[in-house]
Amino acid sequence: MTAVPYANNRYCTDLCFNSYEYYKTVEVNCDLMKNGSDTCAGAAVASNDDQAIILTFRGTTTDHQLNEEMNSLWDKISFPGGGNVSHYFYNAFLTVWNGGVRDDFTTFKNRYPNYEVWVTGHSLGAIMASLGAGHISALGFVKPEKIKLIAFAGPHGGDQIWANKMTTLVPYAYRVVHAHDLVPHMPFDVHPEWQYTHHTKEIWYNNTMDIGATYIECDEQESSKCSNSVPKKLWTWNDHSTYFLGGDRCKLWCQKNSSASTPPS
Repeated sequence: MTAVPYANNRYCTDLCFNSYEYYKTVEVNCDLMKNGSDTCAGAAVASNDDQAIILTFRGTTTDHQLNEEMNSLWDKISFPGGGNVSHYFYNAFLTVWNGGVRDDFTTFKNRYPNYEVWVTGHSLGAIMASLGAGHISALGFVKPEKIKLIAFAGPHGGDQIWANKMTTLVPYAYRVVHAHDLVPHMPFDVHPEWQYTHHTKEIWYNNTMDIGATYIECDEQESSKCSNSVPKKLWTWNDHSTYFLGGDRCKLWCQKNSSASTPPS
């Protein structure tokens, strides 16, 4: 599902689901710079197979966007659930949310009030997913126990208070990290006052992430037993782009639910 926002089409959803509803991918300008052109994207999908509403967010698409993300990490704003978070990352979520994803989500939520809400994304999309899951919980869109967050390859996005609050805002929350991926360690060597801390929990695949690959679960915010055990000199971009073998993830990994249900009446 992390691939859906990269293209406004039904390729992934048709491969992944028997019964689903999907209106559009929302792409909007999310640049904090005047006259900037960075865009962010996301989508809402209702999976009747899984009885879940899925929110998915796109990762960084240009070098300019990456540079702006890193150069703006000193700039934090308050988070409704508590603590302070990256202005750029939270703005990225809010512009996509307010740009149309919220409307689609609300439509699905009113139609299927008992569905769970799954939130996901890769890279920039991962921290947008974490902030988004916390946002909809803190503002009462969804009860915490109905939210499931799985974020792939996300950078740090908030301070210690925010990370602590996420434990109650989104109890079912996992950050998935591939081997020596450097992005989950960003920002690097920041000033102590910036206080960036990951929320729990981490799933670390120190391998190729093939079918049946083993992983380690670390329940601490910054465990030395998972990806933080990798020396900085070994961090690499290559592992950032090869989650679950890379390539066409929808074709490789999507399996339709054989016991799929029809939409509740």
